[in-house]
This record gives sequence, structure tokens and C-alpha cells, in this order.
Amino acid sequence: LHRAIHYTEFFRKKSKDYSSVYLKMANAFSYHLNKRSIEIYPDEILVGTHTENRLGAICQPELTGGFMLEDLFRFEKRKTNPISIPKDKKWKLFFVMLYWSTRNLAFKAFPFWKRVRYISDQLSAVKYIINEAGGIAHFLPNYENILQKGTSGLKKDIEKVKKSKKLGESELDFLNSQIIVLEALENFSDRYRKLAIEKGRTDIAIVLKNSPKYPAKNLTEALQTIWFFQMAIQIESLDQGISLGRIDQYLYPIYLSEKKSGNFDEGKVKDTLCAFSLKLSEIFPLFSNRITEYFGGFPIGQAITLGGVDSKGKDLSNELTAIFLKVLDAFPTRQPNWHARFSKSSKESYKEKVFSVLKKGSGSPAIYNDDVIIPSLLKRGFPKKVVWNYSTVGCVEPAITGESVTSSDAALMNLPLALEILLGEGKRLNKNLFSKRFLKTKKLKNILSFEDFLIELESVVKVLISNLKEDLDYIEKANAKFHPVPFSSTTVTGCIENAKDLTEGGANYNASGIQGVGLADLADSVYSIYEFVFQRKDYSLGDFAKACKKNFKGFEKMRARILQLPKFGNDHKPCDEIAKKLATIFDRLISENKNTRGGNWMPGLYSMTCHRAFGKRMPALPSGRLKGESLSNGISPTDGVDRLGPTAMFHSVTSIDHSVFANGVNLNVKFDYDIINDNPSILSILIEGYFQSGGMQLQVNILKPEVLQDAILHPEKHRNLIVRISGYSSYFVDLSPKMQLEILNRTLQKMR
Repeated sequence: LHRAIHYTEFFRKKSKDYSSVYLKMANAFSYHLNKRSIEIYPDEILVGTHTENRLGAICQPELTGGFMLEDLFRFEKRKTNPISIPKDKKWKLFFVMLYWSTRNLAFKAFPFWKRVRYISDQLSAVKYIINEAGGIAHFLPNYENILQKGTSGLKKDIEKVKKSKKLGESELDFLNSQIIVLEALENFSDRYRKLAIEKGRTDIAIVLKNSPKYPAKNLTEALQTIWFFQMAIQIESLDQGISLGRIDQYLYPIYLSEKKSGNFDEGKVKDTLCAFSLKLSEIFPLFSNRITEYFGGFPIGQAITLGGVDSKGKDLSNELTAIFLKVLDAFPTRQPNWHARFSKSSKESYKEKVFSVLKKGSGSPAIYNDDVIIPSLLKRGFPKKVVWNYSTVGCVEPAITGESVTSSDAALMNLPLALEILLGEGKRLNKNLFSKRFLKTKKLKNILSFEDFLIELESVVKVLISNLKEDLDYIEKANAKFHPVPFSSTTVTGCIENAKDLTEGGANYNASGIQGVGLADLADSVYSIYEFVFQRKDYSLGDFAKACKKNFKGFEKMRARILQLPKFGNDHKPCDEIAKKLATIFDRLISENKNTRGGNWMPGLYSMTCHRAFGKRMPALPSGRLKGESLSNGISPTDGVDRLGPTAMFHSVTSIDHSVFANGVNLNVKFDYDIINDNPSILSILIEGYFQSGGMQLQVNILKPEVLQDAILHPEKHRNLIVRISGYSSYFVDLSPKMQLEILNRTLQKMR
């Protein structure tokens, strides 16, 4: 809670001393790091914590403001993700939140009449949910550059720009704010160094004499520097999706140098990497119960990318890649989010190591297809000279390493809502006569062909995207105006050189990632309408509207017939063709937009746990799905409908062109543990076949259903059971009961 208290103290008493918003934010950051309590715990190899506690959540009231008041006095009583806050601190936090309730980012972003509507929309959050309202995040710091220079080298870069360019007052304020935050981190590190000396930890003190101020000379110094920067970025703004890039590549020269020095100890290297994983797991998000529905399982999304190719397409997996995989195998944790890049040129030994780790059942690493992702980024205008060096951000999102701010989880939108509004002739089906009309649509009786139906559906999607764009533009401008991030801006190439904050478009490459949620539900629903209304002519659109509004009560025979139809995920070409058309519409409408930082919007298909939260707030759908049931996740079929085995499911999924979804897709597959481990080559054959067909990403759970069932009944026995959700991993027992059941009920793929 120290950050919340210190920032509030600063803005109440000291912020008026600074006319520039850059200097205000920089000095608030410095004020907190100087005042915050620190500790070195027994047997620590790397030091530093995000909060005053070893395991803790960062509270950023100037960003999230009054929304945290929702759960403040019941955090520890929640059934899912309880958080302990001492009573005296609750009241301190209450008054802090009260102060920020009309001063937080979302409140200041909107004019009054739009603010009321925005807050109402986000409290119900059925259209979309905007992550950037919590601050700018989801990007890749340039850790290679940071390790080569340290904070002292970054300060020299800033001074060089100040001397070589003719700068305005605002630009000078920005660059000076960067000096302030870098010196604040140096002072923070020095406090730890002095504490290490007091505690007799000369090993730590020696590391901190160099780290993070100067270039890293060995792996321990490198990991300590990365950790300090990672921590500082997440303290400054939203602690989501700050990812570590191709760590096996930029640490490799340091690893080789240490290996040649004569002081090399692989066991010590593994211990240090395990300590690093543990550090990344010491933070969790402070979400209200409502927000936890959308982002369940304490996601943070600190992605690490292993393997991949160089600019000529040659595989770059190396000794350090193998060591990282050994660490993952021996020491699986909730964080980091492990990702492995595959390509046609990947070494067999590297792929075998990845498959071996996957078969253990932790769900990591997720696998990414260079042969689809690199062309995908090229299509979006990123230069050939940089796309080969992409890394993944957060859950599944490819981005240019160290040079881009793609804000790759800016917002997630509910795709089946458009169909509900169309069937409601401009209104939601499950609301009363006085419900808001979203837009004017054709009367259902006047939609006479399937082509007309698709045109009307597209028009609704377009309006919803337009609503999202208006809201997101306000939020983006507010981040730049009220909450620039001078520290984060030191870590992304372009911001120093352009004397421009990351929130203003200072990075070399900018974008915003917008996710579509529930594509398979929309596809199955539209296919039902295509078959029964426009082909067989057994029902009208009005019949579907009535049936969905009444949750199929009185329409049981109709629903039974609907459920007998083929569904997306079974290699049924008419259904797959509809899914492809709908995905194309979403891509086209999203890609027409630009953000306020000068970058393009990029579409993605993944969902966190928003598919469950959106589904809870949705009526029945023409697919036969009942009111309140979860929507489909990512690009995956609806749970339980893909009954013809993994090959048929892969054919359906790759009927959609993955390369247009440059912001990433996630495909969840659950395999039978015994079948995979009894047939060593099956996993590699299936995954390589899927990638050859155009698949972009795959994440697998290789589990025994009886283990999941026992974990539901006896959670205390399965504290370390990790499962893949939708682009990230979580401890199974940290999930809501409904999300646990969803994992259990996902189709268990067997060989057919």
C-alpha cells in the first residue's frame, strides 16, 4: 500500500511545485522509491520487491481510483482470489481512494456526459472492456540495450539528445524527468546495497555496486538489472504485460563470457534463473471481484520468448535456451509466461526439449509459429529488418522487441453482442421497453436474404467498434495528458531520441491491439440462422429472437434441432466458411482505425477470461447456447462441440487466415495425458501439422481429468497445479469455480 499512500502524499502536498506533468510524475515516482521500506530476505539471490511485502499487489489509485472501493472491505472474504489487507491499512486506503475518486484517469478522461455513460458501460462491461483505462502497458522494454548501458548509459543518451537537438520547453521537461527517474532507481538500488552490507550479504552488495547503474558483467548482474527495471516499470503504471523479450538471445553473450571466464557453474546459473522466475511470481494484480471475472487467476503476463530465427531465417536456439527449458521443467511457476518460437528451420533437439517439458503437464511453454507471425507483421507495415526479432507480449501478442508500444491488450470486445442487438432490432434482447437503443437496424421481417443479414450484422459490429474507438481515444489522450511514464519511456527505443513520451507515440513503432471474444459462438449462431432461416426456411429471424429472449423456454424442440447442426471445430466447410467471413469482417473493421499515438489498430482473437464474464451477461444465442453460459475462448471452438478429434478441429481453426490477426490468437487444446505420454511422437506430429496448415499459436493442457476433479474437491492437495487459461497460466485453485469447470469440460482430444 506504500505506493498508494506515497503518491497521494506527493500529489496533495508537492505536485503544485511542478508545472510540467512529466516532472510531476517523475518526482512522484522518485518520492515513492525514496520513502518505501525495503527488505532482503534469507537466501535471496536477487533482491527487490514491488511492494513493502515480499508477495504483494501494487495499488495505483491515480489510475484505478474509485473502482477499488468496490471490494476494499471484503477482499479477504472473497471465495475467489482473496487478498489479505490489515484493518488499519484498509481505512488508510479508503481515504486514499476517496481522494482519487474524482481525480483518477478515467474520471478526468471524459466530459461529464460521456463520463457517466462510460462508467456505467464499464461497470456492466458487456460491449467491451478497456484495459488502457488502468494505464499504458503491454510492451517490450529493450533489455538488450539496458544491459549494455545501465542507467548511466541511458542518462548519457538523454544528455546527448539535449545537446544535439533544438528542443522546446515541454521536450526538455520530458528528458529531465527521465534523468530524475533513472537517478531514483539508482538511489533505490543503493539503499539495497547498504542494507546488504548491514546484513553481511557481501555477494549481493558486490552485484549492486554495478547493477543497474553500469553494463552487466555477468548473469547475476544482468538478471538483477532486468529485475529492477521490470519492477520500476510496473510500479510506474499498469502492471500488465510488461514482457521480457528474447531473453535467451540477449543474455547469451553474457552467458558465453561467463562460461569462458573459468568461474562458470551451471548449477549456480540454474539457481539464479529459478530465483528470477520466483521474483517474477512475487507480484499479483489488485483486481476487484468484478474485474476478476474478466481476468481470472491473477494474470500479470510477463512473457519470456525462447528460440526463433535470425534475419536470414536461421534457428537461434542455443545452450541458454536449453537451460531455460530445464528451469521451466524443474521449477514451474505462475510467472513468467513461457513462450517458444518454432519455424521450419527449428532444430529437432530444441523442439524435442519443448515437447518434453510440455508433456509434464504444466501447460508451458505455449508455441508460436514464425512462418505465420513474421509475414503477419510484414502485412501490418513493420519493416523486414525488425520483424524477425519479434517477441511475444503478455498473453499471445507478437510485437517488435524493444522498439514498439503496441498496447496489445488495449481492449477486448464481445462479438456475439452484435448479433443480439441485430435480433433485438437495435436493442438488447434481455432488457425492458426502456432499454437504450444502440442503433437503428432493419426490421427483422425486412431482412430477406442471408447476404442482407450479413450486411446488417456488419453494420452493428461497425457501430460497436466506433463506440469503442471513441472511448479508447479519450483514454489514450488522458494517459498522455495526465499520466506520462518517463521511466518506461527510457526503456523503449525512440522515446529518448524523439524526446517524446511513450504515451504520446515516442516509440519507433506504435499500435493498439483489439481482441475479439466469442468468434466461435457467433459463427455457430450465424450458421444456425443460415440453415434454418435462409436454406430450410423452417424458422424466421423473429422466431430466433423470441427463442433467445426466452432462453429457449417453449422452444425446446427448436433448440434440439439446432444442437444437431454441425459446429465450428468439426471440419464442416459451410460452418467454417461462415467463421472465416465473420473473422474477415472483424479484421477489416478493426484495421480501418488508428490510435492517438499515430499507430494502427491490430485485431487479435484471444480472451483472458472475458469469454466467461461476457457470457454471464449475455442471453441465449441461436447456436443453442443458453443464457449466462460462457462464450468460446480465443480462436477455439465452443467447449465440447469439437467431437471429431484434433485434426478436424485444426482444419476448422486454420480455415481462418491467422496471418491477418497480427495481435495474436490463442488456441487452447486439452490432450489426454496417458495417450500423449504413451505415444511419444503424437504431440510433435499434431503441432507441426497444425503449423504447416497456417496455425499461428497453440497452447496445450496435458492433464488427467481425475486430477482436475480431485483439485476441485481437495484444493489443499493441489496448490501447485498449473493450467493454461487463455494465453496465460494460473494455479488451478486460484480460478473461480465456474472457470475450473470450464477447464475440466474443455474437449479432451483423443486420437481418432
